[in-house]
Amino acid sequence: MAAPQQNHPIPVAPAPPFAPHPQRHYFYNTTWTKRHDNAFIQALYYQALKGHRQLSRTPNMHSLNHARRLVNACFNFNFKYVVFKRRLERLCLRYTTFKTILVSPGVVWDRQRNVVLFDEGRWNDLANEFVNAYRFEGEPDWKELSAIFSTGRPEQGLNDPVAISSDKANSDGENAEGSDESTISD
Repeated sequence: MAAPQQNHPIPVAPAPPFAPHPQRHYFYNTTWTKRHDNAFIQALYYQALKGHRQLSRTPNMHSLNHARRLVNACFNFNFKYVVFKRRLERLCLRYTTFKTILVSPGVVWDRQRNVVLFDEGRWNDLANEFVNAYRFEGEPDWKELSAIFSTGRPEQGLNDPVAISSDKANSDGENAEGSDESTISD
């Protein structure tokens, strides 16, 4: 009879503290894609430039209904109002999250590469579902989101990155243009 084998544990490398996902993992789903988002953001941006928003810094019902009609017509869909309301809330969360990151001490935003450089330990201090979306990429729609959600004048020094629109995107849906590197801190 053979001697019983001893079970020796096989050494396994510990899992990395963060498993990166692309931004689309955080921003989109199978129904709502980047193309839908681009059309929705551009419609809201146009309405914000016309001054259609409430005192609470969010687009008013007129703007939201206008954007809903445009996106539904553009994609031949029939998304309900509640879908657009939820998307608007998510866009506002993206805006506030990225703004919080940018005003944090020690943040460097390389606008040319659209990358936020931040001390790795500090990422864990920011608790939000979208924080990890910005670990390797900046906010591609910052200029538009800033115009849509900011109060009064847009934040100085924060909203100058290159605007994204569907005609400026490369084949991956990302911006093909760039600008200067900036450092933003308190």
